[in-house]
Amino acid sequence: MQGRGRPPFWVLMGAVMLSPLAIDIYLPALTAMARDFERPFAALQVTITLFLLSVGVGQVLVGPLADRFGRRPVLLGGALTYFAGALMGLGAATLEWLYAARVLQGLGACATVTVAFAAVRDSYPPETGAKLYSYLNGSLTLVPSLAPVIGGALTVAFGWRSNFAFMMAFAALLCLGAWWRFGETRPAETPIERRLYRWSRYRPVLGHPRFLYYALVVSTMMAAILVYVSAAPVIVMDRLGQPEWVFSLWFGANALVSTLAFFFVPRLMHRWGRRATVQRGLLVVIGGGLLVTALYLGVALSVATFMAPVALLSVGFSMILGSAASLALEPFPERAGTAAALLGAIQLGGGAIVATLALMTPLAPQFTLTALCTGGGLLLWCLARRWG
Repeated sequence: MQGRGRPPFWVLMGAVMLSPLAIDIYLPALTAMARDFERPFAALQVTITLFLLSVGVGQVLVGPLADRFGRRPVLLGGALTYFAGALMGLGAATLEWLYAARVLQGLGACATVTVAFAAVRDSYPPETGAKLYSYLNGSLTLVPSLAPVIGGALTVAFGWRSNFAFMMAFAALLCLGAWWRFGETRPAETPIERRLYRWSRYRPVLGHPRFLYYALVVSTMMAAILVYVSAAPVIVMDRLGQPEWVFSLWFGANALVSTLAFFFVPRLMHRWGRRATVQRGLLVVIGGGLLVTALYLGVALSVATFMAPVALLSVGFSMILGSAASLALEPFPERAGTAAALLGAIQLGGGAIVATLALMTPLAPQFTLTALCTGGGLLLWCLARRWG
């Protein structure tokens, strides 16, 4: 077991990977799951929304736990909770049981991702931390480039339940790795309050204009990402009738573009600075949103015309998310756990709510993406002069 010190990057990377793994590995299996449970496709999409909401809301509860009891026990507990949720999903006999399993998985994933981001804030100065946040966000997108391919192969060979067995194995390996190599990173000067949950713990964070602005930035970007993730299997497999492997290849290719961009972005941060990187990323997202609708209105719908513009959006998201997270958390060295939890709750919980409401409208997903990316991006770009 490693003592106090900087945690290995591979442990942090594994901790943040639990969340996208739980979404992307079984996207190709949703159609098979709908047949197995004899429920409409939309009912299976709810499992994604439930997972994301539990990740977002759960972080508000997990952050104070990480500040009170330390990062290490919360990380281990989160990995074990995720393992238990995957086990429930593996044996789910009804859709309602699967819903419960997804909520449990979400609670586990929220603990591990909160600890990963808090540990970076604990262990590194802001400029170095910004680069690590970008790398961690890169690992978040590395999973979508591989998981659908793995999930599609597992589904074809062993059935959709094998995806949950894979998630169990991943969580078990993370738990062992964290036990062996992750030492406590919580600063000794972290204030220990008698009551875990009180408004005074959250008020300094939620009352800070910089935090609120960059939390709004990352939640808007996450909403756009979730609209794409939710709509892509419906458009590609349902509406266009493409097989699972075609969807997996296109989805994985876009995720690979995003991953490469995340690992290149630290060079841009070094050259431009974090604030300028966010602002230029917003311009890329604004342009990408316009391209989505232009192709939708101008040419016939195909896999290429829907998926290709998302590659440009992915570059913009990559430029924004790491720098924005660093700028949001920088003012709170003594409350890193709570601040990271609130940022994650707003990013994932807020993004999931906005994406769900947007997808309930009669608008085509392409118009929804443009509204979030171009409309939301323009608003955020203008607000940056005052709050950013």
